[in-house]
Amino acid sequence: MKIKFNIHTRSSDLLLKWFDNKSPAIMEEILEQPGTQIMMGILKDILSQNELPAFIDELKNFSINDSSKSDPYGLRLAWSQKSESSLLLDKIKGYNFSSEITDRIEPYIPTDYPLDIISNVYFVLTGWEWGDAMACEVTKKNNHYTVTEDGDPIIIVNLSIIANLYGDDTDKLLNDNISNTISHELFHLVFAEYRNVSSYWKNNRAATEVGQLVEIIQNEGIAHYLSHNQKQILIENYDSSDELKEHEKAAFNQLDVAVKQLLNPELSKQEKDDILMKSNAGKYWDKYGAIAGKFMVYHIEKEYGEQAIQESISKGAYYFLELFNKLQIRNQALQGLPEELKKQKNINE
Repeated sequence: MKIKFNIHTRSSDLLLKWFDNKSPAIMEEILEQPGTQIMMGILKDILSQNELPAFIDELKNFSINDSSKSDPYGLRLAWSQKSESSLLLDKIKGYNFSSEITDRIEPYIPTDYPLDIISNVYFVLTGWEWGDAMACEVTKKNNHYTVTEDGDPIIIVNLSIIANLYGDDTDKLLNDNISNTISHELFHLVFAEYRNVSSYWKNNRAATEVGQLVEIIQNEGIAHYLSHNQKQILIENYDSSDELKEHEKAAFNQLDVAVKQLLNPELSKQEKDDILMKSNAGKYWDKYGAIAGKFMVYHIEKEYGEQAIQESISKGAYYFLELFNKLQIRNQALQGLPEELKKQKNINE
């Protein structure tokens, strides 16, 4: 597996410049940047059109003192974190992203297909309030970038959110938080590329909402396990932590509810789309699909090793569930999969 990082900071540099000098020319250049356009496209996909004003209007009307109006792009947060973001950007431009980040995910990626990855990472200062980092696909047409389902994979990182969440020690933010966050998103990007070339995945993508949820459990579960030292935290603390076990139980309970809802013919497509979105969006412990999956990864790796997770990537999301279900049958103390979910692919042994 070969990975090359291309780091893009221009939209952030320009926004910091605009904060100091609100020149219309700088504003126009901000809007021309790929990072800005991708950030706007993500918000457009997540929020209702009625809730989302144009970014250019938000820039024109921006006032740090007006806290009464909504701030869907997080401009006020970007303003409040501008000093920390500026210091971070200076260090990001000289940082080696390749070695440590790649090393975290490489043991989990199958080697049956050669992968040559170009990882474009866009650092921005604005965006969705829960989007400290995301992987998505974009298409460039007429020098404009849009978020699509079948474009080129990229990673986008919101430095304002990261600085706000994790403090002002820029070395720690870069070496721990940003590095781990990009490991999470890089896994998504590499897994997406693997699915594009794998004969298994080409013929076995999810056709139902429950199938989509199963793919989220595997994909997001592994990514969450590999980010923000979660692997080490679980290894060191799971057996002695009632709090972790309570979070695990809550995620599995919500998973059970969600599967029943997704199989309910009376619910609309929009309602089911919202259920799927909540499986990996919002507050960390509320992302029931990602959190349940993260704990499954921990238990599977503890019993069978990294190779089992790698094998599940090559054999698919239902195989991942089968591995966990075998463990749960032997260890009834573990949370069980929803019965309706096991019936989907006869996961019973």
